[in-house]
Amino acid sequence: MAVGVSRVGSPAGTIDRMRTRLVTVALAATVALAAAGCSDTAGSPTATPPAGGSPAAAPAPAPAEPMDAKAVLGRLTAAKVGVTDGIVQTEDTDPNNRLGRPGGYTSRASAYVPGGMKSEKHAIEQGLVIEVFPTLKEADRRAKYIQDTLAGMPMLGTEYHYRADEGRVLVRVYGKVKPSQAKKIEAAVAAL
Repeated sequence: MAVGVSRVGSPAGTIDRMRTRLVTVALAATVALAAAGCSDTAGSPTATPPAGGSPAAAPAPAPAEPMDAKAVLGRLTAAKVGVTDGIVQTEDTDPNNRLGRPGGYTSRASAYVPGGMKSEKHAIEQGLVIEVFPTLKEADRRAKYIQDTLAGMPMLGTEYHYRADEGRVLVRVYGKVKPSQAKKIEAAVAAL
């Protein structure tokens, strides 16, 4: 028998039929789950039509204006959690050259936090960096990259990461900032 040729009664033919059935069942299950997820109405309130008429479509609330690094910096400074000397970066002052670039952030700011180094203007070593991304996925990618890099090279130190604005805002706090100070910043970020 030639390699790659299967006959109905042979083990190779049986395996091929089993694979085909398995793929068919998996595909059917995927379609069924997707359809169920799209049409889930359990627990959804039903609209009661107003007296004397049909149900009126309620206007959808306007989506919240996305935050930018300047706004986040202003609110953290106002929260009096030790954030001072804040500055918004431009494409000329961004130390990572990621501002406005594909896969990069849409805005960035940095500030001094006690425990940081004032001499490290714009860098995480100053104490705090705010990076705002167009999507949650891009913010996740950046946070994971930083944490993976730091885990792989412990001599680079550590960072605290906090998220706001549906995860699009990544607030990074230098690892040498005292934990009690970082907790204050965490609470302020949570309140954004």
